[in-house]
Amino acid sequence: MKNVCIVWKIEQYGNAERGLKNALDAFRVGGYVFEETRTLVNVDEKRLLATINSVLAEYDNVVVLTPANYLMHTKTGLSIQLGEENFQGVASGAGIFTKKEKSVFVLPLDGAEAGKERIRELALPYLERKYGTRLDRTVIRAVGANEQHVKNLLLKAGSIDNGKMQYFYSRSFDEDVIEILYDENVSKRVADDVLRVFAEGLDESVYALDDTPLAEQLVRLLKLRSKKISVAESFTGGGVAKRIVSVSGASEVYYEGLNVYAERAKMKRLGINEFALQSFGPVSDQIAYEMAASLIATGDCDISIATTGLAGPKSDRTMLPVGLCYIAIGTKERVFVYRYKFDGTREDITEKAINYALFLAYKQLKNM
Repeated sequence: MKNVCIVWKIEQYGNAERGLKNALDAFRVGGYVFEETRTLVNVDEKRLLATINSVLAEYDNVVVLTPANYLMHTKTGLSIQLGEENFQGVASGAGIFTKKEKSVFVLPLDGAEAGKERIRELALPYLERKYGTRLDRTVIRAVGANEQHVKNLLLKAGSIDNGKMQYFYSRSFDEDVIEILYDENVSKRVADDVLRVFAEGLDESVYALDDTPLAEQLVRLLKLRSKKISVAESFTGGGVAKRIVSVSGASEVYYEGLNVYAERAKMKRLGINEFALQSFGPVSDQIAYEMAASLIATGDCDISIATTGLAGPKSDRTMLPVGLCYIAIGTKERVFVYRYKFDGTREDITEKAINYALFLAYKQLKNM
């Protein structure tokens, strides 16, 4: 089974990259990956059809992604080449041409959830019927692991499965996502051994053995434990709070969020002592501690997150290094403070701190 994806990108369509990512993600989740992806920019219909015809000689399945308002246009052009009688689909023009063992999918290049839905409704069931099998998928998510260590684990896993499993690894702001695809030819023992390689190798860095994002995992656990959370941010710009409230149902567990950059704001909103600010500085373990403790002291939450640090690109009058930050996780029993020194751009530093803050809160919540 060989698959190719062709993106027919019209110049004024600005959401092509997101649409392609959505499509590749949806197919991968269903157990199907592409050997090649081609992007055709500002070519006419004749060139598109010629490209499709040429790849059909080499590939079994051709996925054509095009903006929604060009679906019917694309479908009509392909009908002349492949035959209207060989098409099955919906009124919008999305669907599948089948000719002998070859299949051509016409699907929307959609950056929204609708694009994934079309793939789940039309393409994946068809492929499952065509090949009579469906790949199983396992996902491991972790924060804070050493990148080279993860790559070594991937090599170790590959030495166990005899080439029968596929691995997809991505790393973003110190968060690792490892996807494993395999079919019924892989024994349960081998699959379990591979999973054990990552679960034991990543150990305390793991926060999910399924495809549940970090913020969603935290909100889910807060609901399960019937706990409320509050957030005070000094350099993550409300990013921690934004990630939490982006999860559906977060209002059940999220009490409040404070974005306190200025020293006076910390004093006024959180009651931080001026002497402490002057003695330790706003970027310090002591201030992170007091920020988290202040939220817990209100009695309105069961767990709190506080962040303070220097995202750059330059240091402030303290001359502390850019990337230095303190993350505090407060509970009614005690407050835990963690020190990090992140590298990268301002965005890199901020996003890494957000990931660690959510991860540390999740890990602490599991122990409550």
